[in-house]
Amino acid sequence: MPSDKNDFLQIMQDRGFIHQCTDAEGLATAMKAPTTAYIGFDCTAPSLHVGSLMQIMVLRWLQKCGHKPIVLMGGATTRLGDPTGKDTERPPLSDEAIALNMKGIQQVFGRFIHFDDKNGALMLNNADWTDKLGYLTLLREYGSHFSINRMLTMDSVKLRLERESEMSFLEFNYMILQAYDFVTLYNNQGCRLQIGGSDQWGNIISGVELHRRLMAKKNQGKIN
Repeated sequence: MPSDKNDFLQIMQDRGFIHQCTDAEGLATAMKAPTTAYIGFDCTAPSLHVGSLMQIMVLRWLQKCGHKPIVLMGGATTRLGDPTGKDTERPPLSDEAIALNMKGIQQVFGRFIHFDDKNGALMLNNADWTDKLGYLTLLREYGSHFSINRMLTMDSVKLRLERESEMSFLEFNYMILQAYDFVTLYNNQGCRLQIGGSDQWGNIISGVELHRRLMAKKNQGKIN
């Protein structure tokens, strides 16, 4: 069983798991120390499909190499529906259906990763912080950090528009909430790494950019 933290990226590379990375050199340096990373799973069905197995195995290898995984349940983002790869808006689910789906999905992870020691995984629900965030607060604190021009270039939006398929304002907000998830996990859990399928690249980039802009704003006016 691998225990060297430096093994993780090599294992991912050898298995063909790495498609894109925002800063490969910086990531390699950061992961010489224990690193917290997360993958999000929306609760659109009572169980995960086989396409999620790769993400689960990434979390498993992350933990086996001495890092800390976060399994993020999309209690909030499921209400919006990820527009990625879809021609039409996802059917809305009630809060009761989302909670039932979440309960079913959560049972899967215990077979692959553990939650009960010093680098035990965390299982969190993004509704825990999103439900506390008022709409006006979201607009005031974070809306100015998103460029509509930039958002329109993301594949989840761009491809829908190119196919002349309608995209609701509700779906358009999905990447904002996912970006906010990353910032929240960075601040509260020290999470440095977001992992997802290649179809999530635009959402991942949005999280990285939101964090950078918030840090730049925080550092304005400070005297070195």
